[in-house]
Amino acid sequence: MTAFPLLFSPVRLGRLTLANRVVMAAMETNLADPSGAVTEALVAHYRRRAAGGAGMVTVEYACVEQRHGRGSSIQLALDEDRLVAGHARLAAAIADQGAVACLQLHHAGRQTSPRFLDGRQPVAPSAHESWMFRTTPRALDDAEVEALVGQFADAAARAVAAGYAAIELHGAHGYLLGQFLSPWTNRRDDRWGGDAQRRLAFPSAVVRRVKAAIGDRPLVYRLSAEEFVPGGIDPDEAAAAACALVAAGADAIHVSTGIAERLDTNVDPIATAEGWRLGHARRIRRALAGAAPVIGVGVIRSPAMAEAAIAEGSADLIALGRALLADPDWPRKAAAGRVAAIRPCTSCNWCIQRLGQHGGIGCAENPAVGRDQLDGPAIRTNRPRAVVAGGGPGGMAGAVLLAEAGWRVTLLEASVRLGGGIDVSARPPFKDKLLWYRDHLVRRLAETGVDVQCGTPADAAGILAHDPAFVLVATGSLERDGEVAPGGIVVPAYDVLAGDRPLGPGPILVYGGGETGCETAELAAAEGWTVHLVTRSTARQLARSAELVYRRTLLQRLHAHPRIELLAETRLARVEGDQALLEGPGGARRRIACGQVLLAQGRRPADGLATAMAAAGVPHAVIGDARRGGRIGDAVNDAWDAIRGLPPA
Repeated sequence: MTAFPLLFSPVRLGRLTLANRVVMAAMETNLADPSGAVTEALVAHYRRRAAGGAGMVTVEYACVEQRHGRGSSIQLALDEDRLVAGHARLAAAIADQGAVACLQLHHAGRQTSPRFLDGRQPVAPSAHESWMFRTTPRALDDAEVEALVGQFADAAARAVAAGYAAIELHGAHGYLLGQFLSPWTNRRDDRWGGDAQRRLAFPSAVVRRVKAAIGDRPLVYRLSAEEFVPGGIDPDEAAAAACALVAAGADAIHVSTGIAERLDTNVDPIATAEGWRLGHARRIRRALAGAAPVIGVGVIRSPAMAEAAIAEGSADLIALGRALLADPDWPRKAAAGRVAAIRPCTSCNWCIQRLGQHGGIGCAENPAVGRDQLDGPAIRTNRPRAVVAGGGPGGMAGAVLLAEAGWRVTLLEASVRLGGGIDVSARPPFKDKLLWYRDHLVRRLAETGVDVQCGTPADAAGILAHDPAFVLVATGSLERDGEVAPGGIVVPAYDVLAGDRPLGPGPILVYGGGETGCETAELAAAEGWTVHLVTRSTARQLARSAELVYRRTLLQRLHAHPRIELLAETRLARVEGDQALLEGPGGARRRIACGQVLLAQGRRPADGLATAMAAAGVPHAVIGDARRGGRIGDAVNDAWDAIRGLPPA
């Protein structure tokens, strides 16, 4: 018996039967070799996901033609016979864990850069530049389009030779197949474009040829049900396309959304509602009327939501992406009814930021992601004593890791509650998902038997009294000295976000245009105050260190908010009583009456305890903001690195 009988019931996909309806969605990892070959890190990554119990695991986008088709600097490929052997190891690793191995085939089209193509110009249906990559592509000629149909089919045949049991075509998110389908990107007037029927010609031809190449193996087509750009694919056209693609030979439609110009609709920022794409999947499922199953995807974090989506007819299968990075055992835990044990993905996009910096895939909450081939922390059978100083995300995660590795752990937190940087990060509007992770860590601390002492400052004398064999310093950060000192109506924004100071009264002036300042301004405006957001930087530099997708949506909200006035290239000279004196461009002066001035001028590491531990000769590691400013994922991954680096007993 299972707590979610529909989600964990068998389902037919073409002539194949999947053990359950959980599908791992294809996600870029940057773990391939620069030549496009499979690596041991890539094999380990997918083996671990398959071991978690998903019915089908879809391997990330594999390029069918690397000269013009790569979508990133490091991308898996299958455009040459030499790559088959590596894929055979990968497909076997997935199958050995009981999951169906599926490979996604891809060509980037215009959504790439010459720097990924050894300087070559991207190609596309039409010479229409991508907002993200800012490179005008070259329009493919008729013979090149025909050749690409064959290249998709050739890659599919290699996938069969490698042992993949299913194939997915990436026709979503504005890549080449979707570019031919979309009126936004296909502006041709020939047999490959000009009206809806001709725009279908290339994806339909690819479906037919790939289906012929793979025989009775199921073929999934990933489709953007809406592109959210003027003149792009809309739900009506997507529904008609889905029916045509199934008629051409697709065995299932995987319903996503988006295009590069609307990255926030395919790489969901933290503010995105859970399950928001299910309405799109339901519409396409109705249009197909049972001709093929539909895979639903999109911020589906809870098994209950997945079960309900199947029950209400929104989808036949559920694809999980980042949820299986955060916890690869999501399916097994859900099937066993252990929902509270699932490590929750909060859509923080730390993984996306790493990829954007061309690093290997990672996860803010699960530091083993991308490093599954490595051993974890050494298990201690002698039960040594460890002290963790700080109850923020890094400290809590580190305490759990130490306890799991056999240490006797005491966690000291100066505040009366656990949370630290998580609570601060979760306070602004639309970021409450972060509290899922805080609550998960609090549960894990109790389950692993960590001695948690809140309201206990972690000073050197108190720590040394425990006679620790190891100290994890996770003391966070302190307010950086700035041009204007706190006092009177002047308060650090961090203290307000942490809940240590009340917000208001207004009007409120926020000084600092970084991520903290922008989020504080949005919080104050959301609570009804008039806000003056003052920054010495230009408007273009607001929140410049924030993750790309989140930053775009944050700035859109800030600029549109009627209660927020942005004063860029402006300095807060001083505060006199309830008056803030500003110096703007060209030396212009302005006086603003304020009820509160919130300083967001940066933080510095609270590293005093680390200095004391070094002086005492105590083995220790410094993590998170106590080492250098960063995000939740930086602190948690710091903890894993430090504890994994401890020598065995």
